[in-house]
Amino acid sequence: MNLIAVLSCYVTGLLLAAVATAPLPPLLPLVLWLPLRHQRLAAGLLGLFFIGLGGSMYGLVRTPPTATDHVLTYADGDAATFFGRIENFNYGPAEEFQADVQVYGARQRDAIKPLHGRLRLRGEASPGDLTAGDRVAFSARIRRPRSFGTPGEFNYPRYLAARGIHATAFLPDPSSMVLLHRPPPQGMAQRLSRRRARLGRTIDQTLPEPQAALVRSLVIGDKSALSSEQRQVLARAGLSHLFAISGLHLGLVALLCYAPARTLYRRSSRLMLLAPPIRLLPPLLLPGLGFYLHLTGAALATQRALLTAAAGTWLLWRGRVSRPLDVLLAVSLLLLAWHPLALFEAGFQLSFAGVLGMVVLLPRWSRPLRRLPLWPRRLLQVPLATTAAGLTTLPLVLWHFHMLAPAALLTNLWAVPFIGFGAVPAGLGGTLLSSVWPAAGRFCFVLAGMLTEAALRPAAALLNWPGLAGSLVFWPTSRLVGLSLLVLVLLLPGAWRRRRAACLCTAVLLFLCPLWPASNLTVTALSVGQGNASLVTDTAGRRYLIDGGGFAHSPFDVGERLVAPALGRLGGRPLSAVILTHDHPDHRNGLVYVLEHYPVAAFWSAIPSEQLWPPLREVLERRRIPLRTLTRGWHTVAAAEASAIELYVPCQNQAKVNDRSVVFYARHGRDGVLLTGDLEEDGVRDLLEHRGSRPVTLLKLPHHGSRFSRPGLLLDAFRPQQAFASLGHRNPFGFPHGEVERDLARHDLSLWRTDAHGTLRFTTHGAGWRPAHWSKGLFR
Repeated sequence: MNLIAVLSCYVTGLLLAAVATAPLPPLLPLVLWLPLRHQRLAAGLLGLFFIGLGGSMYGLVRTPPTATDHVLTYADGDAATFFGRIENFNYGPAEEFQADVQVYGARQRDAIKPLHGRLRLRGEASPGDLTAGDRVAFSARIRRPRSFGTPGEFNYPRYLAARGIHATAFLPDPSSMVLLHRPPPQGMAQRLSRRRARLGRTIDQTLPEPQAALVRSLVIGDKSALSSEQRQVLARAGLSHLFAISGLHLGLVALLCYAPARTLYRRSSRLMLLAPPIRLLPPLLLPGLGFYLHLTGAALATQRALLTAAAGTWLLWRGRVSRPLDVLLAVSLLLLAWHPLALFEAGFQLSFAGVLGMVVLLPRWSRPLRRLPLWPRRLLQVPLATTAAGLTTLPLVLWHFHMLAPAALLTNLWAVPFIGFGAVPAGLGGTLLSSVWPAAGRFCFVLAGMLTEAALRPAAALLNWPGLAGSLVFWPTSRLVGLSLLVLVLLLPGAWRRRRAACLCTAVLLFLCPLWPASNLTVTALSVGQGNASLVTDTAGRRYLIDGGGFAHSPFDVGERLVAPALGRLGGRPLSAVILTHDHPDHRNGLVYVLEHYPVAAFWSAIPSEQLWPPLREVLERRRIPLRTLTRGWHTVAAAEASAIELYVPCQNQAKVNDRSVVFYARHGRDGVLLTGDLEEDGVRDLLEHRGSRPVTLLKLPHHGSRFSRPGLLLDAFRPQQAFASLGHRNPFGFPHGEVERDLARHDLSLWRTDAHGTLRFTTHGAGWRPAHWSKGLFR
């Protein structure tokens, strides 16, 4: 097997393990392969071995520990006092903080019970000036990290597991944590971590806040202080990669160190007789690059770059020649063997894809430039390299960030030289001088800030040009796979005509798939916590979003993080209408982002325009989305021979806002679904009085399963075949109430719950609902 086949099989095993419900067998194919002499069969079995190995490595890292002395034994219990050592401590905007703590004990009566395990600790207010190595005590509830269970969301538990963290805690009060002891730094890692914290404070004290956040990101790899506005400008301008420490920065640092060292080296005739500089200098520079790696946070992309540099150094030292593609594949395989979950992180994927594009495409595109002089050729290769990396990373950027940034082709032309050969050297100079010559170090940081601002100012102005502003694109998985195949067509050798043609035809089919609507009725209850967001797709392919979830007092934007990505993954087609059932935060807040960034044909609500929540009204006016104010009674939205979409609007003068909820009804064949909003008893009785002869075989429990909604009345009246509720995990209201569960049991119904099952999907062809729930990346 060649290197491409080994890496492909190993990656396949990791991907299969991410969606599989049972572990993959690892070693049996190898045992069978050893005595075999048939080359093809042996290669096949060896491939199965690497697939199984990938699956086993995934399970080994992803599975939470079960030891009785691990901090997870306290998960989902009462608050307790824990003792630990801070491994890293970062500040965020508005005094928020995040710390990774190595727990070594917990108070148990008058003694300390020994524990082990890493913990991710967050808080809204800083507990004081803490740094790596500090011994602390804190009181908190331990939680297992969990996802909402929605298509397209960020997999937070897997992200933490990749860092050896399987438990989280929230510190509501800064007085809940106290500093016990600050020992002298032990080991190089702690020294570098404290050095990194001091550099961050120096940058904050030297530069104004907007510049300080950018320079911190550029110099020490700390992006936590970047504001949402800065992140948005960087993303739309296609410059985010410059402010995430990666192989580009490591390569620039290596170049800045190698160039003067080579000049000095050449002045020594003895050294020149000993060995050429290209052979002797790289091993001497590797320790400095390792220092830079740990000082900037040891991101995966930088680790990949350092391993590549080490491999290149070894090849130069041994006088061997290898294809750059083989070096990239070997380094990626080593990194994934050491960090299996790195495969699922955007940093590794973008780094690998960008380098792959430059390694494969840049030599092809540079062939016509061979006749040019050296410096013009080098200058023209900069935009070619940017274009190659941009094309190969485009599917991944759309998958993770949904951002299409056409301005990147222009902004990188000046931003890369300004930042790469200006701000980065200035920041590196400030890093080296700040401890021995503070004034010179601060001057270097000021210079880095000025150069960064000089690079970003024209980029921000360019975003105002027509067609260059950047846009959010929420594409379905099939279309993204089709785009990836188009990129693969570019990467494949020109001699592989049949394979390129097959990839091209498949890509076209995948692009067209989302345009073909299914002939069934689908109801998708998105898991958005203690709130409601439902997507209904009728038999004609029209899509209706009923509510958008939301949290009243939280910076977590449900629309941005959950609803909009899910709409893309679940088809990506425009919404025929967004319907707001009533004016409560857990139903309306997530709609603002959706209305701002997703194609919406109309907005329907029973609330007059002047009484709408101001952020909703503003985005409707800005996007010029037609607003339809619904009046009391039943409204037929769409009707056909065997299907219909209808809305029921109760009296809007009800004393309780919940009883004003707009009810959504859809029918196909013998099946009907009733989405009841947050109706309480009066609203439920009013609905039953005006229900007509509409069949209901799928019922969404009103008000998340509250007993005050009397859902038993609906169950008695309609006798549905399926019932579901939108619930938050461990919600403080105790929903669904025990009385509601007894009503369901009386009707022999099992309750589908978004808190326990994740996002729910119910599909019917008119003769019975087929339920499924989102688990491990698939509806099952």
